[in-house]
Amino acid sequence: MNMLRRRNLPTSPHTPLTDKLGSLEQKIRKEIAIMKKCRHGHIVRLLEVIDDKLNERIYMVMEYLGGGEIKWRNDQNEPVLRVDQCRRICRDVILGLEYLHYQGIIHRDIKPANLLWTADRQMVKITDFGVSHFSYAQRLAAAGRGQVALDDPNDPILQDDSDLSKRAGTPPFLAPEVISEYTSTDPSPSIGSTAVPHRQPITKAIDVWALGVTMYCLLFGNIPFRAPDSSEYVLYNVICNHDWEPNEMMGCDNEETGGRYPPVTHDGYVVMHLLDRFLQKDVRKRITLDEAKVNTPSLQLLT
Repeated sequence: MNMLRRRNLPTSPHTPLTDKLGSLEQKIRKEIAIMKKCRHGHIVRLLEVIDDKLNERIYMVMEYLGGGEIKWRNDQNEPVLRVDQCRRICRDVILGLEYLHYQGIIHRDIKPANLLWTADRQMVKITDFGVSHFSYAQRLAAAGRGQVALDDPNDPILQDDSDLSKRAGTPPFLAPEVISEYTSTDPSPSIGSTAVPHRQPITKAIDVWALGVTMYCLLFGNIPFRAPDSSEYVLYNVICNHDWEPNEMMGCDNEETGGRYPPVTHDGYVVMHLLDRFLQKDVRKRITLDEAKVNTPSLQLLT
């Protein structure tokens, strides 16, 4: 950083580099604008941005997290985390997502690789905002009655909602509403049918779905929706139209799940119930972060 500051950079009054961006640089600029808004214990901090005009590069100086990304399975696709560790990780991610959504930010790529441990392995932070989206309307709704203070509410980078309609993120973690064209439809639905609507709004609920997929990965060492031939077309069909199934045991400590729908009295009920609420294909039935924090029996996961 000091070497870059000492360079004899051009000082003529020309258009800044960040105002002449191509598609990749536009993505970087949007990521910077979003990260500048984030100040939370479970969000990786952006410390400084250096615009190196001489070499036409933009450097993002990030908070260093010595624990690295979460390792959630071994070479045999077996979980390496205990159930209580998965509980702590999900708690931290829920708190981080709650803050992001209040700020009007939809992460769009929640997955284990984008969750980093602090050096002491006591806390997890969300990183990688490369495909994140800022929704001004969502920010207003979260604040209530229009009481909102933004760094720059007129920034066109943050006002552009067109990206939200584009597919972004990691395929196995995409919510059904993002790939709704793969949803099978009933040609003659009955009155009062609870079938999943073919077109559902793309909202912050996509992060809740991705958290559910992440939770499944941490518990079982594999993703809940899989395509046998690694085809994205098949994978998207599976995500939209198939149910998920748990293993008999979860975590490296091999706690019993009790199956897909264990009885309330079973030790695995709380986890399976929460997974079921996270992975609801119908966004209207999917659990919210507030419900995940305070509703019984989900409350037990966060204690």
